[in-house]
Amino acid sequence: MSKAHEVTAWIDLNIIDKPWGKSLTKEFDDKKAKYLIESMPVPNTITWSITNVANNIDEEFVSQLLLLMTTDQFFQFVSVCNTNKSNMADLFQTINDKYKCKKAITIVIIGVNSSLTLGKSLTRSSNIKVTDLDNIYLDLQLQFNCVIKFAENDPELSSLILSFTKAVTVAPEKRLKNLSPFSFHVDTLKQYKAIRVDIDQANKTLDLLWKQILQQFPHMGIEQAQAIVNQYGTIQSLIQAYKQCATENDAKLLLADIQVRRGAGVLTTTRKIGPQMSEKIWKLFTSMDGNDLL
Repeated sequence: MSKAHEVTAWIDLNIIDKPWGKSLTKEFDDKKAKYLIESMPVPNTITWSITNVANNIDEEFVSQLLLLMTTDQFFQFVSVCNTNKSNMADLFQTINDKYKCKKAITIVIIGVNSSLTLGKSLTRSSNIKVTDLDNIYLDLQLQFNCVIKFAENDPELSSLILSFTKAVTVAPEKRLKNLSPFSFHVDTLKQYKAIRVDIDQANKTLDLLWKQILQQFPHMGIEQAQAIVNQYGTIQSLIQAYKQCATENDAKLLLADIQVRRGAGVLTTTRKIGPQMSEKIWKLFTSMDGNDLL
């Protein structure tokens, strides 16, 4: 979890009473992720709050909300909506009213792994058809920007909820990076003022300058730049590494597998620089054509 922000998952008491409740709390305990079990304003919902620990800012609830349904509950929801289309709008309005804010709602259907499997589970005697399900999916997404997720079993449900918790955790850092209308430019975190780097005799600030050069690439974040600098401390060391590659393709992919860590603590996420970014950096430092496009 981020050091600057503390995220808490608020889980409705009804969810814990279900068969998958123990698996969910165990997963949170194993990951040392913070959660509270409360009687939420809307049954079978999960939402999150975030506290800025660094600036001692009071707890705020985020817009994300999960609404958990079994397949039978979802079929009942579809049937009610078929009877009267306004019932769907009433549900979302009720959720927003109960939470006193507009929520970005994701419906999680438990017991199946896809919409195809859900459709196959309909019985011949059911008054719901596959086309009814398709229409509901469209209405939910287009009218209410509601996403449908599926969790076939307890581990999948726990993993899904933890993934939402991770997303809420890293969201403040992502918003900070996008403060500037020129999100690709390194100066965005300095309130649009140019950053001056004075190189001292000990060259202690060269790594800072090197990171800022890398951050001029679109979608190159602080964590990615730092990961490259950790591997190749100077531009010259990177160029030498390119020269030592056996083939041009090896040089293009030289940086692709460098691990990038985001966040801190138990909810840290890891990814790679990737082949596309690696090739762009290779082209910048090796191309002899001034008109070559990155």
